[in-house]
Amino acid sequence: MREDISIAIIAPTEPEDFFDAVWQGVWEATFDLAAFGVQVQNLTTQRYDLAGQKELLHQLLDEPVDSIAILPAHISALNALIDEHVARGTAMLTFHSDAPDSRRCAFVGPNPFQAGMLAGEVLAKLMAECGRVFSFPGPLENHHLSHRYQGFRAELASHSGCFHETACLADAEPLSALSPELLKTLRSAGGVYVGDERLLEVAALLEQAGVSAPCVGFGNTDAIQPFLTRKTVSAVIDEHRYLQGYFAVQKAYDALLKREKGTKPEGVEIGSDVAFATNACAREDSMRSAFELLIRQRTEALVSYKHKLEVANRELLSLSVTDPLTGLLNRRRFEEVIRNEVARALRYGPLSLLMIDLNFFKAVNDRYGHQAGDEVLKAVARVLRSSCRETDTCARLGGDEFAVILPHTDSAAAAVVRERILTAASQTMVPIGERAVRLSLSIGTATLGADASDAERLIAAADADMYRVKQASRSGQPLVRA
Repeated sequence: MREDISIAIIAPTEPEDFFDAVWQGVWEATFDLAAFGVQVQNLTTQRYDLAGQKELLHQLLDEPVDSIAILPAHISALNALIDEHVARGTAMLTFHSDAPDSRRCAFVGPNPFQAGMLAGEVLAKLMAECGRVFSFPGPLENHHLSHRYQGFRAELASHSGCFHETACLADAEPLSALSPELLKTLRSAGGVYVGDERLLEVAALLEQAGVSAPCVGFGNTDAIQPFLTRKTVSAVIDEHRYLQGYFAVQKAYDALLKREKGTKPEGVEIGSDVAFATNACAREDSMRSAFELLIRQRTEALVSYKHKLEVANRELLSLSVTDPLTGLLNRRRFEEVIRNEVARALRYGPLSLLMIDLNFFKAVNDRYGHQAGDEVLKAVARVLRSSCRETDTCARLGGDEFAVILPHTDSAAAAVVRERILTAASQTMVPIGERAVRLSLSIGTATLGADASDAERLIAAADADMYRVKQASRSGQPLVRA
């Protein structure tokens, strides 16, 4: 895995009170992954700015990045560009909203249908199970809003025709431009549903029109709190925007690591919960019980996501320091360990290093193919693990080069380990089709103090000894260390 990983995040910034939490999650994840050499570009557009997102994706084709996470402005209009990035090897994923028919590798975000059903359930209870609903579903060409609205309507439909809906779909016009007829209808509404980020605008309109009907929307922001306090908004469905931003970056990086292993990352489904206005919890016992249940669910969900975040971070850390083919440590982690072990050995005891090269590896690849070469490399890793102690560090440095760090080991003990590895390798046959390849290794050794005084010189000394062994093998000279 390269150390200079580039990830691009494409998402809106407006409305600011809604998307601030998303970007906070992005920045937190950026900070957490910076230690792994990950750089994140924050590319912003206006909300539902399809042209702007297309322009950014075109630009990234000319300046390719390793992975892109995008909050798509349309369910399908970006599919061709997403597919083009995937064809070029870019790991693509979507978050908050989705483009499911594109070749994106994963989706991070809430289940919009279930979130819509939750909004419908809360509104139905607040309306005492019947009445006229005035709905503002938002632009339905957006996959997220469309499925959220479908979930909301499915919940209302489950109440045996007790609800009658008037949908406001004039999304191109500001709400202040609603016709007098619609405003009159709004005043007679028994409940209001707001499916997109216009909850603030709708809440202001409700107060202006003197509407006191229960109102349920999405996005528990600081700006909406006064409307909850004044009971203009009865309940807000919260889809945890911070977690969406955080997991968007994390899964974009995860997609690169999993690609090295030939697997795909799993998406993250973030559950929704409810923030009630004070009037919601003061209703009859059934409403109070539902409120208490949702509060418990919210607490459990937050604890669950905290645990998932910790597990995912541990997995990312493991993947970022491990060679995906052999499971041994990679070069980057090897260099960190050798520096730490040298510092410890200078105070507490001996340290030796083995540098290992697989003989005739190019011939195996050329004759039997790279898949056969991979099987040989995995066999070397198994030999090293079985021949070394748990306190030793085995690493694949790249290609057919390996290393073993031997703490508390002098030159004589290192020679014993070297011979144990060589014996195990000589007895290992790797099946390739109807044939088998016997492992052959060249191993150089070096010991801190006797051969070198620091980590760099120790690596160089072991490397030089390994090449001396390899040359002696090719010239027919005895493989005896001078």
